[in-house]
Parts: sequence; C-alpha cells; structure tokens
Amino acid sequence: MTSIAAWAQDNVENPETIRSAALNFIRAHLPARSAGMHIHLEGPAPGVHFPACAKLEVSYFGYSNPYGNQTVQVLCQAPSTWQLYLPVQIQVDQAVVIAARPLTAGSIIEAGDLAVVRRNTSGLSSSTIRSPQAAIGKILRFGTLAGQPITTSMLNAPDVVHAGEQVTLYAQGDGIRIATIADAIENGRPGQSIMVRNLQSGRVVRGTVTPQGHVVVNF
Repeated sequence: MTSIAAWAQDNVENPETIRSAALNFIRAHLPARSAGMHIHLEGPAPGVHFPACAKLEVSYFGYSNPYGNQTVQVLCQAPSTWQLYLPVQIQVDQAVVIAARPLTAGSIIEAGDLAVVRRNTSGLSSSTIRSPQAAIGKILRFGTLAGQPITTSMLNAPDVVHAGEQVTLYAQGDGIRIATIADAIENGRPGQSIMVRNLQSGRVVRGTVTPQGHVVVNF
C-alpha cells in the first residue's frame, strides 16, 4: 500500500483522503436517524491522479435528496484548481410489510397474512406499508406472491354501506344540512360514490360514502 508520505512526495492527492472527505460529508448530511443506512461510494477511478490539495470542498451535485442514487462534487481551489464527481448510493433498511403467503384478489387481510421484514427501501414505492395495522381489515385489490411488499395502492377499505340497508342521507350546501333516511342501492367504501333512494321523496340520488357509513349529497 502506498503511504501518505509517498503521495505527498509525488505531490498527488491521496485517493483515500478524497474518499474520506466525501464520506464524511455524506454522513454529516444524512437524517438524524440514520441507523440501517449503507453508503456505497464509487471512485476515484484507479490510475487517475489529482494534484495535492490544501483543502477539499465537498457538496452535492444536482438533486440533494439523501436517499437513493446521488452525486457528490469534490473541489480543490488551491494550490491548483480541479474537481471530480463521485457517484454515491444510499441504501436504507427499514421495516416493510410483506405478504406472508400467496394471497388472492378480494381477500380481507388478516394479521396472519402479513409479515414484517427489513429491506432496502431506496428502490421501493413510497406507498409501501410499514405497519401491519395499516393493512389489516383492508381488501386486497389483486393477488400477491409470498414475500411481495404490500402498498397502499393494492388495498381498498372494506364496504361500510351495503346494498339493501338503510343509511342516513345528508343533503348539504350553503351552510344547510338536512338529514333523512335512504335505502342503499349499492355497496360502498369511504369516499366512494354510490346510488341511494330517498325514502321520503322516492328519488334516487348519488352521494359520497363517509367513514361512518353515511351518504352525503352536496347541492
């Protein structure tokens, strides 16, 4: 291994000094809770030498999101000016909810259907679920394989209104809110638009299902 003294004698910057400066910069700019993060820094390329530098300056080049693929710039301004760009990848291991076994579309998810593992999340969707409680009781929109991460887009809330049952229908607008009883014509989840029949007027209207199982029509 070439000693630091040898690098200084050749008036060439030690590549390990460049790497250390870049790594120290990256670690200093990671979020406070950086446990489970792995830094992969590439370069400097073997055989490429830079003049010795009195002080190395490091900064992010381009998008400075600390996760995923990034680039850092290493700059020297004295005694000579040079710069290089080093690719860096930040891998983050976090808790991820996965299917513990193959699941079929339409299944109502139970605790035994899920498992929690630690995985590198830099390549996963931001909608990946971190806690089983966010999925239990939800309806799976399509089938999954064992080990597949569960995302919010894969789930539907269960129906809180069922066709044929009576619901409270609210008509509201301009500061007025009127409540009546209606028959649900369709099943409905929170936020879904369904048709109901107003028992008082006999009219069929379309309204939005609330998390409480009511239906609201705005006018």
